[in-house]
Amino acid sequence: MVNVTKSNFLTQLSDFLIHLPTSSYIAIDEEMTGISLPTGGGYQRPNKLELPRVKYLRSLKGVPERYSILQVGVALFHKNPKYNIKPTTTTTTTTVHDVSGSVGGVGIGGQRENNDNVDNDEAEENEHAYMHREGMLTQDELENATEVEEHTAATANAGNADDDNINTQDDTTTAEPHEPQPEYISRTYNFYLFPNGGKKNWNGGSNHHPERELTLNPSTVKFLLEHHMDFDKVFREGVPYTTVENAAQMKKMFFKKYATMKDSSSNNSEKSTNTPNGKKTGDAATPSGTTTPQKNRVKLSRVEDIAFVARTMAELREWIDSDDSLMADTNGAAAAAVGSQQPEAIPNNGGGQQGEGTSLVLPPCNAFLRRCLYETIQDEYPGLILERADIDPNNNAEAAATLRNQIRVIRLSPAEKLRREARIKQEAWDELLMDMGFTIIFQAISDACNGNVFRATQTRQFLDGMCPELSTPTTNGVKSDPISSMPAGGRKIPLIIHNGLHDLLFLLTHCHNPTLPESFEDTKQIIRSYFPLVFDTKVIGTEYSDATIKGGSTTLGDLFDTICKDDIVPFHVPTIVNQDGRNQGQAHEAAWDAYMTGCIFSALCNRILKSKNRSGSEYDDLDNLLHNSCSGTRLRELFGLNLLYMHLSLYTIDLESKLGPDGLKDPLSGGLSYDSTFHVSGITATVSTRDILQALTVGNESEYDCIRQLKYEIIWVDDSSFFVGTRMGDYVAATELPIPELIASHVRNKLHGELGKLDIVSLGEHLRKTSNEIETTESGGIVGSIATIASKPFQVIGKLFGLPDKTSTDDKQSRKRMRLN
Repeated sequence: MVNVTKSNFLTQLSDFLIHLPTSSYIAIDEEMTGISLPTGGGYQRPNKLELPRVKYLRSLKGVPERYSILQVGVALFHKNPKYNIKPTTTTTTTTVHDVSGSVGGVGIGGQRENNDNVDNDEAEENEHAYMHREGMLTQDELENATEVEEHTAATANAGNADDDNINTQDDTTTAEPHEPQPEYISRTYNFYLFPNGGKKNWNGGSNHHPERELTLNPSTVKFLLEHHMDFDKVFREGVPYTTVENAAQMKKMFFKKYATMKDSSSNNSEKSTNTPNGKKTGDAATPSGTTTPQKNRVKLSRVEDIAFVARTMAELREWIDSDDSLMADTNGAAAAAVGSQQPEAIPNNGGGQQGEGTSLVLPPCNAFLRRCLYETIQDEYPGLILERADIDPNNNAEAAATLRNQIRVIRLSPAEKLRREARIKQEAWDELLMDMGFTIIFQAISDACNGNVFRATQTRQFLDGMCPELSTPTTNGVKSDPISSMPAGGRKIPLIIHNGLHDLLFLLTHCHNPTLPESFEDTKQIIRSYFPLVFDTKVIGTEYSDATIKGGSTTLGDLFDTICKDDIVPFHVPTIVNQDGRNQGQAHEAAWDAYMTGCIFSALCNRILKSKNRSGSEYDDLDNLLHNSCSGTRLRELFGLNLLYMHLSLYTIDLESKLGPDGLKDPLSGGLSYDSTFHVSGITATVSTRDILQALTVGNESEYDCIRQLKYEIIWVDDSSFFVGTRMGDYVAATELPIPELIASHVRNKLHGELGKLDIVSLGEHLRKTSNEIETTESGGIVGSIATIASKPFQVIGKLFGLPDKTSTDDKQSRKRMRLN
């Protein structure tokens, strides 16, 4: 687990892009500056039956538009090659390197700074060979992946010998002969984010979108401080971000600019061109005719100014003449010798780069005279490079202040000029990568989730500024092979969240558009366009898991503790292979929460698969199931693919919803039925939730088994009315009894007997009574949510007990199992 800030972003970006395409699934989590909008009138009782599109407009949409992300945790989970391998009878020794970074790419002009080491864990070394054996990599793709690893290993060995910034910890352990191995290993990244602060883009233009303000919610900040959020690291070292559209425009302008420069230089090497720093250059330092239009040139009138320019130009000519005999020396040694004869001459360009010619710093002067010198020198000597003398990154503040009013003149041989141009282009590209920041990570995850093809050469070219795109869509000239046979070409990698609807909306406002669509359906489609396969472990835990999971707390930390401590269904926690020295993270740190989310996903899915007892089936292995091109229906049936939990709501958000009127496309959660949910009105203000539950549960000993095991949920509408939802127990024997009628009779008799005369109707009846009102006006809450489908109630309970099925084919596909609490 490694913290990613501006200081190590480029290094960790390279590491992330190398390991992303071969991951089995990706888990994310976020920490934000606020999670709810301020309420104007104090506490308001949440309406759990409020229509999702109304809830979206009222409270969800405004939160990610107002607040910002502080941390994004991303955990990549890879299949462990050691998992299920027959144990040996000898002990093994494994050396694990806990590193704070990973291998960086190599720039055009030289090796990129490398603060990494390569993980020597056997699981990491054999990852691609294992995937090839399992049919997940073709031979070509295996060779391609091996090339990446060899490249990164060579870079690490070359760049890490004298690196003091590597945080390496060798932990030699002896494994027992039969020591169980986790099914997955993880690489976990903790990205600190902070807006770019209105910084001008590298090309001098302003950002595509207005500067994003950072709004802090006091209660959220207090909560984060209690959980050790490092706000100083956020504000000082947070990685910038922008929108995908803006990032694409920035890359387009970058490559257009350098393509123009290359063409211009190729057409006429003797003529001046625009360099990356905007100054004119050429290949030879020989006089030429004036190229600046006379009407635009500065005209000197003061005698002192004319004398200063004449004296400076004379010194420049003398320096050029003394250096003519040594221009053929491309290694810069002779140029350095000449530089030592001139008081102001420097044997390189002043930027700490050896082998880039000689330079001369001109005397200080005001802006007016500097412009005159620029024009004069550019016209007479287009082969020279001119730049501000204070741009040397090795200068301290005092030196920079001294050189601020001076010009540096640089003279290069053709070979030196090529090296300098390559270096400056790489530096400009690195700066552009920093400006795009986390948006690159967002786009890479989206590409992997959509099954784009990642190639080793293309990844290196992207990092080196030679290619604008990270990956290639499978539709662009790449044959769409079966998902199971490709590591990242058609092989869509699932995204895992825990109660993560807010997380996805925040990602959209930061990396797609600061303003979300007005239509909730449009927003859901945007989410799915970026992430076509999403699993919510909150939904899996509350609706698809066994009684042990459903009966306990399904908050992230509690669920993680449950799966780790369950002796009946043991779970081996995945190893984090890029640890930064800490033993483990802490709750409400984004990276640790993302890691827990990924662990929970693996544990819950395997519990479900085991309970199905599909011996010999291809679905026994979670990894095969996730990446089988024909398993979409099965994934939805088993784990609730593309179903998201909505907090304080009885709805489950369906990203695949297509049919039905606007706003009625998200089903009730947990198998709630319109016939087994009741609207109750006419109660007194003194009746509490405890009173209602006691009335429903006390004295049921003589009732049928299906009634004794009923679970209840009370949803208040106002002080005089509420809804009561009923769910069946987990171990109710099959029966031919009319279950819905028995439940309705039980609820009415109990509430009438204990609470007096009340108006009690089923949810379906309640909707039919109010249908005329719905036709003339739209309403939030329960009335507006499902009135138009009241005539087709879900027969979930009847289906469970073999009663006649009265639903359509579409209803059968969308119906969900009953939830247990």
